[in-house]
Amino acid sequence: MNIRDSYLDAVKSLGYAETEARFLYITATHSGYFTAAQFRSFSALPTGKRSFRFTQRVIANKHATLDVYAQNTRVYHLFSRKFYSAIGKENIRNRREHEFSFIQTRLIMLDYILSNQGHEYFETEGQKVHYFCEVLGFGKEYLPTKLYLGQRSSSVTSRYFVDKFPMFRSGSSSSPSVVTFTYVAVDADNLTGFVTHLQTYLPLFRQLKQFNFLFISAQADQFLQAREIFSKLVQIPLRLPTAGELVRYFRIRGAWETKQFAGLRHEDVQFLHDATKAFRAGHFQELYQAWNAGRVTEPEVRAVFAGQGCTGEISFDTCIVRPQGFLSRLKT
Repeated sequence: MNIRDSYLDAVKSLGYAETEARFLYITATHSGYFTAAQFRSFSALPTGKRSFRFTQRVIANKHATLDVYAQNTRVYHLFSRKFYSAIGKENIRNRREHEFSFIQTRLIMLDYILSNQGHEYFETEGQKVHYFCEVLGFGKEYLPTKLYLGQRSSSVTSRYFVDKFPMFRSGSSSSPSVVTFTYVAVDADNLTGFVTHLQTYLPLFRQLKQFNFLFISAQADQFLQAREIFSKLVQIPLRLPTAGELVRYFRIRGAWETKQFAGLRHEDVQFLHDATKAFRAGHFQELYQAWNAGRVTEPEVRAVFAGQGCTGEISFDTCIVRPQGFLSRLKT
């Protein structure tokens, strides 16, 4: 994570030390909310007067407000337009007041980012749009979009990547631009939101030859279900078949439809079951009909799909973060 010296200097000019300025910049950019425990962890401070003086200074400077939740946990919200202007992000939505679920999600996000500062994060909507549209050349119609109706007029504004989940680039010198997308599941999340999130991002996923996806949660028992959802909605539909797999599917399907069951093994039947879902797209079905009618030969199928096939370009992983169990909908 590279933070401009000019931004850190601007925050320090507001009355903060180097470590405090770095922490506040990360919080403002990626969350908007923080706890004293997160600051202590970031700065390697024990519980004591230094972290107390820091949080008191943020309040005294009128850069943040304070809410107290269950177990006397204090959550600070960076809201000051002056502060956000100092780091060139005066229009970022993190400075606005939000509902409980937003706060809970942002605290989990901040925990993840503070523990993974080595990534090159996309910090703003503009950076993400620039990368996918200007660098990679994708149209905006492929980006996850939300429309907003103007409060004072009938104008409609398109906003992109409004979830603001962490997104970063990583990889070796041979693959320097592999993007990692993430989803942050709050403690009570039943993964319905995860399904909706993936469906929103599918048009963009289809344009990418390679990407990673990271599911972040405080509950490890969500991981298996999340992996299955991702496989069914993303990995299987976007997977490119090898020529051999497609020819095998055509052969076994042809035998099944003509009731040549004696020549099929158990593994053939299982392959057909899985391949029927993987190859349900219209162009595969049209190709099968042409093959079955004798208009396309097996060598022609192999020629079309030569060199294609899944080589692990779409990866899925999980990350456990500490639970935010202290948060309650009812403030103390």
